[in-house]
Amino acid sequence: MGIDTRRQTGPASLVRVLLPTVAVVATVPPTLVGLDAPTVTLTDLVALPCVALVLAGVGLSAAGTWQLLALGTRAAPVAGLLGGAVLLGEGIAIGTDLEPATSSGLMFGAAGGALAGALLLGVLVRWQSRSGWSAATARSMRRRLVGATVVVAGLVVTRASVPAWLVAVGVLVIVLVGLPLLAARLRVGVPSAELPPEPAPTIPPDVAALAAADPHGTIEVTPRVAARPVPRGPSLRVLHVGPGDAELHRRLAAAGHQVTVLGPRSPGAQERIERHGAGWVRWKPFGVRCGRTRLGQLLARTGAAVVAARHTDADVVVEEFAAPLGSVAMARWARRPVVGVAMWLPAPAPTDRWAPVHRLRWSAIRSHRSVIVRSPGTAEQLAAAGSRADVAVISHGIDPAALRPASGPRGEDVVVRVGHLGVGAASVNLLLQAWAQAPVSLAGRLVLVNAGPAEDELRRSAAHLGLAERVEFVDLSGETEHARVASSRLAVVLPGAPDAATRNAALEALAVGTPVLGPDLAVLRDVVPSGVGVLVPSDGDAAGLALALRELHGDRDRRDAAAARGPRLARVHDLDVLAGQTEDVYLAAVTRGSMSGRDGQGLDRRRLVPR
Repeated sequence: MGIDTRRQTGPASLVRVLLPTVAVVATVPPTLVGLDAPTVTLTDLVALPCVALVLAGVGLSAAGTWQLLALGTRAAPVAGLLGGAVLLGEGIAIGTDLEPATSSGLMFGAAGGALAGALLLGVLVRWQSRSGWSAATARSMRRRLVGATVVVAGLVVTRASVPAWLVAVGVLVIVLVGLPLLAARLRVGVPSAELPPEPAPTIPPDVAALAAADPHGTIEVTPRVAARPVPRGPSLRVLHVGPGDAELHRRLAAAGHQVTVLGPRSPGAQERIERHGAGWVRWKPFGVRCGRTRLGQLLARTGAAVVAARHTDADVVVEEFAAPLGSVAMARWARRPVVGVAMWLPAPAPTDRWAPVHRLRWSAIRSHRSVIVRSPGTAEQLAAAGSRADVAVISHGIDPAALRPASGPRGEDVVVRVGHLGVGAASVNLLLQAWAQAPVSLAGRLVLVNAGPAEDELRRSAAHLGLAERVEFVDLSGETEHARVASSRLAVVLPGAPDAATRNAALEALAVGTPVLGPDLAVLRDVVPSGVGVLVPSDGDAAGLALALRELHGDRDRRDAAAARGPRLARVHDLDVLAGQTEDVYLAAVTRGSMSGRDGQGLDRRRLVPR
């Protein structure tokens, strides 16, 4: 995985500098060089354009000769140079014969002869490289010709006004010089050129400090469960722009793929490599440290993401749609197949007023041809917005280790995994108020798991409400936390957490047959049917929450339904199964890209062989 950081040299670089120079010289306003006096002749006016055409002909001839030498031919460069010299001489002679009294004939003849020589070299280059000529090469040349035409037209239009012409030249310099320099700076944040032959995961001694400093990082190097069998498909190099799902990345690596995850920079974030089976996952913080405002940092990350997608050696690029931009139209910038992951979608563009930002967001999203969504509702939203992408509904997954049924008798407690969700103290205080309004005869205690830094404040709130004996604070992890949920009467999912964490908390409770009480959110409607749980409006109504607690705590039918149906509902979201579905989407995108050519760049079809 990496980028080509070598300086581009060769005929292409010469042409890239030559053509803008010719356009600027040919369109210099007469006023700027003192050719606007009444005594100026036609010969003086055509001098600069003719000089520019001669420069273009000679420069293109040199580039053609350079290209022929690069192709390994010997006779063609010599024949091209001799033919170009003859054509230049003939052009000068013909021009002098047509206009012997003035020098305009000499200038026109030299310009025509130089361009004829360049045309001869171009024909020779085309003939010598006919075996490497492809539709992608033709499209690339057409794009460059269209760009050159636009540049010349813009300079000609602004030639009548010196300030306007100078502004146009300034814009041209920024595009041709400033943006490449910015791209070179942004390349610092993309993966390095070579992968170490035997990288070892680097885990600092203080694992807890690393987890707190890098919210997108992962700690375990080996999955807790055995990897699923390796399929027969090809091994892919995946570039994932965004944090993504750490366990999903690990499972793709265990299936033999090479995954590079470009996450945003954060204090303490470190580049590291994890090996799983035949593949590996590289965690790479990217972006440049420029801009002190949020907008400046957002633009810097966006530019770095585009540069990474264009220059990183990968078979498929995965772009996460994240707030506030949504998508950066990676499908239009990247040179290889792109898969979008709709983690977030903006509001629909209004139809009753002009909203350019909304329309720009949705235009970028509609540029994708392959999108993964987390719920059917998101798929419907994409379809309503006019997206023509192939949409795959692949939800957030849970670890198969959480799919074990409960062992032992179930108690009467109501468990809340505070630290697992990362919710704020306000949501927990609302639950404490509801628990205080619930009948004292309600058996069991309210168990707050891993309250973290907010534990002292929550203890004071519980004591103030008279719940010191009815609320328990515990710190659990791993198997003990899982067992506590499995032995409880009811699991409460609080609002205010990220969608993925909220969904997984409900699924892990259902996996062990525990009924779920949660907020009425779209992310939970898809996984918590009414028969195995209750969803209440998340509007801060403690009385309504207390009523739901009382009803669900004593509802034996729902408890039995959750014990019977919950594991089956959760098994659909097995992370191993979802990893296989995600792999299928990536392979389908690569297959479509190889059939369409995808500009013929970046995709090494020789690698797409069975493992």
